[in-house]
Amino acid sequence: MENKGKGKEKPGKKYEVERLRRYSVSKDPNKKLVSTTFIQKQSKIGLDEFIKSVLENKQLHTVEVLDLSRHKISELSARVKFYMRMLRQLKVLNLYSNKLKKIPPEIGEMTSLERLALNENNLIELPAEIEKLTCLQMLDLRYNKLETLPAEIGSLPSLTKLFLRWNRLKSLPDEIGNLENLEIFSVRNNKLKEITPEINKLTNLQVFDVQNNFLTQLPNMGNLTNLEVLDVQFNRVQKFPDDLKNISSLTQLHARYNQIRKLKTDLLLGIPLLRELDLEGNRIRKIPKEIGNLTNLTKLFLGRNRIEKLPAELGNLGELEELYLEQNELQEISEVCNLTKLSVLNVSTNHLTELPAGIVQMVSLKDFFAGSNNLESLLPEIGKLKGLFHLDLNDNLLTSLPKEIGKIKNLRFINLESNQIKKLPPEIGKLKHLQVLQMGFNNLTQLIYQIGNLKQLTELNLDENRLRSLPTEIGQCSALEVLSFNENNINDLPNELYQLDQLRLFGMDDNPLAAIPPDIRDGGSQEVFNYLGERLELQQKQQ
Repeated sequence: MENKGKGKEKPGKKYEVERLRRYSVSKDPNKKLVSTTFIQKQSKIGLDEFIKSVLENKQLHTVEVLDLSRHKISELSARVKFYMRMLRQLKVLNLYSNKLKKIPPEIGEMTSLERLALNENNLIELPAEIEKLTCLQMLDLRYNKLETLPAEIGSLPSLTKLFLRWNRLKSLPDEIGNLENLEIFSVRNNKLKEITPEINKLTNLQVFDVQNNFLTQLPNMGNLTNLEVLDVQFNRVQKFPDDLKNISSLTQLHARYNQIRKLKTDLLLGIPLLRELDLEGNRIRKIPKEIGNLTNLTKLFLGRNRIEKLPAELGNLGELEELYLEQNELQEISEVCNLTKLSVLNVSTNHLTELPAGIVQMVSLKDFFAGSNNLESLLPEIGKLKGLFHLDLNDNLLTSLPKEIGKIKNLRFINLESNQIKKLPPEIGKLKHLQVLQMGFNNLTQLIYQIGNLKQLTELNLDENRLRSLPTEIGQCSALEVLSFNENNINDLPNELYQLDQLRLFGMDDNPLAAIPPDIRDGGSQEVFNYLGERLELQQKQQ
């Protein structure tokens, strides 16, 4: 599926036109045949000349692809309509990215069509003649202005893919249930308040996407025994239909940002093949122990709910790779320690006062987010998370870091902002791959000289601490691009800062900088930087 609920996708994506074989019925071996695929954007001749050529070569019945996309067409001319009646063997018609408001009834004459791309137009209706396209397999109507669909859309027995996202549909006709071969049905980003119960007849459906509508309930779906992906994100659904438990084929269930309050145990027992479960942004307080039945789960999103405690059975999810529990009411997370394949764990914005010692078992962990809690210290065991790339512990109550943090050799990103840390351990200098170190809003009084060992560091934030100076070794951080130490108590700066050739952002506001002439200070960071360069040159001459 598409990534979840992050905003409107960019229009313009087109389906790749298949390279179809070209045939000829010309009996003249010396006659030069023309291509039977017409793509207006690429063709050196116009449509009229193309049609004339295929007529002359007796190739009309072999024309299978007609692409008139991206040509600012607002209305199909009488001549094009005439051609539509002629091209009865056409299999692919692309009219996407134009300005069409209507499709003429002549579309019904193209009875061999298999793929019809009408996306990214201004269509407000479809002709009833569309029912004649009995060979149609893919119909793309994304990004139009359709408010209704004709009942005749249910007369497309070969249709396997129907894309209706980003229209203005308020309902779906009952006849949609006649599309017995439909496999992919996407109607996201419309104005649907309900789904016709006839949807339960689509027994070959594999993907059903209705995210971003106004649904308060879902119809029965128990007959959709081939369904693999159900996406109902960003609606107002309060519960899942009781027969959803019958869809044992389900591998992805996306329901973030609805109004679901409870997970039924029989549902969790009935969908054992589930790999992704997304319930972020609902009103769930309790996770049933039957969650442990989902042993194929690789991604679990439970953030922004009201969960107070995790069931011990969560530890049975041995295949879980990503777990999101942010913005809940959790006070402990010991239940996650057995998840040895977990690579992403987000427990930010809960009520944690400590991390469990068993966290060392999470040997696959790469991204760990535990910001906005009440953590007062870190266990030395954190140094055993050798694979950790990203460590975010901002907005806690930490006063120090264990020296064992220097053993996490793969760390690239550390966020320790808004804590009460007074000093960094020298072992920080062993993190040779560290790229970002965010230490703003702490109580640092000095910066360790080992900072100069961080040759890959690109960003260092020291804003709002109590620093009185910066070590000269900071000039050895040759990859540094962002250095910010606003609102400290620094009187002078090391000349070696001028050696930072990659520096593009230099934040020094609200420091005394008494050792730098006032006129230089008033000139801003660039003036100060140049001044340091002059002092460095003089210093080198004197050595």
